[in-house]
This record gives sequence, structure tokens and C-alpha cells, in this order.
Amino acid sequence: MGSYEELRKPTMSSASPFRSPMEAAPSSVALRSLTRPLQFIAFWLAIVTPLAYPPLLLGGLDSQSFLIFVGVVALNVFGLLAGRGYGDPA
Repeated sequence: MGSYEELRKPTMSSASPFRSPMEAAPSSVALRSLTRPLQFIAFWLAIVTPLAYPPLLLGGLDSQSFLIFVGVVALNVFGLLAGRGYGDPA
């Protein structure tokens, strides 16, 4: 039997035989060149869409304008989620 230190040593390597997710994905520069413009558009969409709320609400919400209002709110939520982190340094 070995000493206590020898028994505590792991017998198997903890290194994964698989590549990390960053190695498996396309290069981060190419990915960033696609996501940054989309994030930019979504960020500004989140800023601009609330400007449509007052005219829609002041005009009254009949069935057609209610659907437009719901669409504008959905665009606003999409912009908030997709544009989050746009100004963060890379």
C-alpha cells in the first residue's frame, strides 16, 4: 500500500479529450463581424420603438391598432434582448 499522498493523487487525467467550445466554433473575429451589426440594429430598435407608443395609445386601440401595438411591443422586447451588451467592450 502507498502513502496517503499517493492515494490522493488522481489516477486519470482531468484534461478533456474534446476541444473547447471556442476552438470548435468559427473564429471569434468572423463571428463578431456578424453579430455586432445585428446587435447594433437591435440596440437602436429598442431605443426607437417606444416612440411609437404615445401615438398608438392616444389614437385609441381598435382591433387593428391593437395588433400594431402588440407588434411594436414585441419588437421592443426583441431589441432589448438582442441588443443587450452592444456597448460592452470586446
